Amino acid sequence: MLFYFSDNKRARGRPQTTLPTTLNNDLKKLVATKLELTTQTDLDTLRLIAEDRPKWNALVAEIRKTADAARSDDPASGRL
Repeated sequence: MLFYFSDNKRARGRPQTTLPTTLNNDLKKLVATKLELTTQTDLDTLRLIAEDRPKWNALVAEIRKTADAARSDDPASGRL
């Protein structure tokens, strides 16, 4: 996670999909929360939420609901 916040130069080509980038994209999609994974303090805030089981379950449920809604809006998803 610390590498994600460091200012290292990126390699050429398509950027790798990592856990921090995926989590940040999911958090950005949530309208109800203003969470974003851009700094070390954001990561610490997310850790505190993860330590509180009811808050973490609520956050995960909200991410799932947002992802399901986005999938249902996509006409190409699930169709052959």
